[in-house]
Amino acid sequence: MNSLRTTRSGPWADALPSLIRAIGTDRFAPALDDALRGVASFDISCTFSYTLRARPQLLHDGLNQVSTPAVMASYLNGTYLLDAVYDACRRDMPTGLYRLSALAPDQFFEGDYYNSPEFHPCISMETGALAEEIVFFTRVSEAYIAYSLLRQRGHPPFSPPEFTALQSTATTVIALMESQWRGRLPTSDDAGRKDPKDARLSQAMDTFGGDVLTARERLIASMILRGHSTVSIAANLGLSEGTVKNHRKHIYAKLQIYNQSGLFSLFIKHIFD
Repeated sequence: MNSLRTTRSGPWADALPSLIRAIGTDRFAPALDDALRGVASFDISCTFSYTLRARPQLLHDGLNQVSTPAVMASYLNGTYLLDAVYDACRRDMPTGLYRLSALAPDQFFEGDYYNSPEFHPCISMETGALAEEIVFFTRVSEAYIAYSLLRQRGHPPFSPPEFTALQSTATTVIALMESQWRGRLPTSDDAGRKDPKDARLSQAMDTFGGDVLTARERLIASMILRGHSTVSIAANLGLSEGTVKNHRKHIYAKLQIYNQSGLFSLFIKHIFD
């Protein structure tokens, strides 16, 4: 794939004046896609805004209908809680360009959410998986804006030179994103007041299993659902791996399930009931 171009001159530099003129219009996001394809190729893209008390908004759909509208609806109505990008918002990640692998827990890419075309809006039934996702990430007032560039299966991940070239555009890309969406997004308080379900969703991880699990078990269950391994949970919580394994065993027994897939299914039921 001949996908690497210079950012000091050529298509990216040539595109900047028209990008600036497109700020505040519907032309901006497609124009940004086109400009960045002059730096490194990608198949699909999307931009979401996230607030911590309300459901996300899809600001730009460059996904080319890789999944059905029902899958996107499921994401916006609850499965986003399992997304590594949303989790980065919860952790208030600094502005920048990231490989998703740098944001995600250690077992995220093996988990039920990431590999499910029923719940992950960037995975189609045909391709089954992504080669890689990279994310321009920033905060605008109370909202986090995540602009993802994705390569589908059959293409290589972004090479180090490609990522470096895209990284050289990050300061400008993020400034353009902030100019495009500043003042155009609701605050988390405003959004949360519009729909009581938003408040319930924002607490879904904390309330999952609340009738039978202890507070520590709910925390560990939430980390399992987000893609943390036993080793990662132990390191993050300052516990031994044996203690985490015992907690996992007790969680499964109390919820009357047998494995992590059962935990995922129960959580999906929890957010959609």
